[in-house]
Amino acid sequence: MTDLEQIKSKVDIVDLVSQYVALKKTGANFKGLCPFHNEKTPSFVVSPERQIWHCFGACQDGGDIFKFLMRAENIEFPEALKILADRAGVKLTSYAPTQTTQLREKIFAVNHLAGEFYQYLLTTHPLGQPARDYLKNRAVTTDSIKLFGLGYAPGSWDSLTRFLTKKGYSPADLEAAGLVSRSGLGHFFDRFRGRVMFTLRDHRGNVVGFAGRLMDPEAKEAKYINTAETAVYTKGNVLFGLDVTKEEIKKEGAAVVVEGEIDAISSYQAGVRNVVAIKGSALTDGQVTLLKRYTENVLLSLDADYAGDAAAHRGILTADAAGLNIKVVTFKDAKDPDELIKKDPALWHQAVKNAVNFYDFVIDRAVAKYDANAPDQAKKIVEETAKFIAPIDNLVVKNHYLKKLAEKLNINEDDLDIQLDREMRKAQVGPAGKQESEKAGETNKTRMESLEEYLLALVLQAGQPADYLLLISHRLAPEDFPSPALGKIYSLMVSFIDNPKSDVGLPKFDIKTFAKVVPPELLETVDRLYLTDLKAILEDDATMVAEAQKAAWEIKELSLREKLKQISRQLSQSAEPADLEQNFAATTATLQKLLEEKSLLSGKT
Repeated sequence: MTDLEQIKSKVDIVDLVSQYVALKKTGANFKGLCPFHNEKTPSFVVSPERQIWHCFGACQDGGDIFKFLMRAENIEFPEALKILADRAGVKLTSYAPTQTTQLREKIFAVNHLAGEFYQYLLTTHPLGQPARDYLKNRAVTTDSIKLFGLGYAPGSWDSLTRFLTKKGYSPADLEAAGLVSRSGLGHFFDRFRGRVMFTLRDHRGNVVGFAGRLMDPEAKEAKYINTAETAVYTKGNVLFGLDVTKEEIKKEGAAVVVEGEIDAISSYQAGVRNVVAIKGSALTDGQVTLLKRYTENVLLSLDADYAGDAAAHRGILTADAAGLNIKVVTFKDAKDPDELIKKDPALWHQAVKNAVNFYDFVIDRAVAKYDANAPDQAKKIVEETAKFIAPIDNLVVKNHYLKKLAEKLNINEDDLDIQLDREMRKAQVGPAGKQESEKAGETNKTRMESLEEYLLALVLQAGQPADYLLLISHRLAPEDFPSPALGKIYSLMVSFIDNPKSDVGLPKFDIKTFAKVVPPELLETVDRLYLTDLKAILEDDATMVAEAQKAAWEIKELSLREKLKQISRQLSQSAEPADLEQNFAATTATLQKLLEEKSLLSGKT
């Protein structure tokens, strides 16, 4: 057994995908929202029997555990292989990482050592005393310092550089990790100096970078600086604390999103542990994708003016398009969660518990800001709410908020709907954040192509595929399929019942056995057909038989009609039409007989 086979035998695809997607059992398969594009209707199917997945929405992609992890983590095959081998407890006999994988592994190793260096200075070294005092004053506990990986970067220009070069890393390695900068003269110096350090980890616990905070509120430098973007770190793809709190998020069924690391740590210490932090008030596409892996409910506790921020607006639309339910945590008499918690942790708990729907927040905030009874002020309310209410996809939800806003403004709902749409267009707010078409990835298939795929999907998913092949194969030949690939698949299926001496004869006709004889170039198509959602049809044998017969008849009919067209064209161009006329007559007779049989059966039913 090869390394890949061992890993596949020990890593269940449903368990793996469930770490990224909420799956629900539908028949023999599992289904959920695709993690690779925004959708609100599940189109992502996983087969435990075949150990494969396929997206029937915009992606139109599929594969095995390796392909899934590569897409989910945006990594190359060697890195996915190593991660899954570690998960399965398989020792790889041959492992040749690519240059990109080697670079990522080196950056992770460098960052891990840097994190240990910073934390040692904070917790043990005399140089870290000012940082210890600062964190104590901010009520950050020793346990939180260790759990969230806090540290201290001393004020010298090369402390970290000297430490890591002694560990065998070059300045170029440190630059690739975003830990050092280069002067105009080419000299390297530490990027972080005189700052409290917050370790930034991905959801798997790898150290991807750092955020450094100045302790002096009067300092003229930037209060926060982050690791420069690297092969493992993109600012918009990180949620601080997620590696610590992801299980709490799953348990609570919601994620509380705050703006800063201290806010997140304070919340965690106060008992609201399903919390993560972002930089600023705008959710990014990458952060929305991460949140979607763990919950459908997001509670935002961000800057009070984020509803008016363009980047924040895009983030809200992205989150809404991804199917996330968005609420807003509001409170008074404090500028942020940390300050509120210091007053009374119970106030923070209550604020989270009383989070309001985002669209209620937008409307209530605008109505509180302006006078709805004054025409010029009411106009501002419409302008401010339009970019959020107008793009709502779900008509039930949209009509609810149209009614609420119309009542606040005392105007007709239809008129309000028209004006909101005008305001949105006027502000040039396009539908970029709106739900991506779930059919965008589908090609425009002909009727024949749809029928071919439908029939093969029916047979592949049938309880006894051989019975259906016996039912239709006497009428339908592989050459009746215009698609060479689908015709070949059908031919392979028919060969199972045509060759009783085969070691994969009739009694063994199942998807696993069949997949072994399918050429590699056709296997992806077979997998896609096998995962097509036919649950409603599969539940009733009589419907299955009727649908298979109907599809087979129509394929045959279309095939015969196409053949007649071809013969007609040849007749008009041929000097010796005798044979062609004979073929034309025979094909016409076959078509007529088929139509009579269909009509007869339809009359009986």
